[in-house]
Amino acid sequence: MNTTICTAPGRRPLLDCAARFMFRLIAAMAEGVSRRAMNRRVLQQLSAMSERDLRDIGLVPQDVEDACLPENGDASLFLIARRGERRGSRRLAPRVLRHNGAIRFHPTGL
Repeated sequence: MNTTICTAPGRRPLLDCAARFMFRLIAAMAEGVSRRAMNRRVLQQLSAMSERDLRDIGLVPQDVEDACLPENGDASLFLIARRGERRGSRRLAPRVLRHNGAIRFHPTGL
């Protein structure tokens, strides 16, 4: 088993590990703040869009409202997943085929 020990030549190992930990902690906090600010801007822009504009990008107004809820986490990832679900279900839904006046259902939706 290979274990990495926080050591650097000429430094005290504990201080080196503590410095790396603090740097990673501050970087993670900054990334979280930046991500929340970006989500807030995206939601503001999407909230200002019309229903037709939202449909053009594969969303409905309810998706934007749901993305604002705190339990849904990252709003951007939530909206991408919601759009993907809608596209997938539309692709797999049965389609009505009309051929020579007869109506048939195509089960694969293709």
